[in-house]
Amino acid sequence: MVVGSRRVKSFEDLEVWKAADRLAHDVFRLTKSFPPTYLYDLSGQLRRAALSVPANIVEGSASLHSKELIQALNISRRSLAETRYLLLFAHEEGLISTGAHEQVLDSCKSVGRMLSGLVRSIRSKRGSASRA
Repeated sequence: MVVGSRRVKSFEDLEVWKAADRLAHDVFRLTKSFPPTYLYDLSGQLRRAALSVPANIVEGSASLHSKELIQALNISRRSLAETRYLLLFAHEEGLISTGAHEQVLDSCKSVGRMLSGLVRSIRSKRGSASRA
């Protein structure tokens, strides 16, 4: 698979996937301390949203078409936005400390920048390929 300007053997080679995977693990660790009353709503929703970010990167990387990869990366970005909101909500409910919230929010921002950069790179590569 060619991603941006380089050949990638597997999703595991993508730095954005590595960062999104770490974020998902961080969210799972954070939600372990949520009270049981949040288990089936906020905790579950937050975990699904965070897990969707790397999962969609994996799904898109399995495609042979850059258009499908971009679509999957955009789904990852939407899941990341949902994750950010749910983290904010949990913080406002007092379930996540300010320090932990800031740390995981920084990770979200980093993953978001990486996703946006990758989409730009793929679009740029597609544009130059169609002009050739």
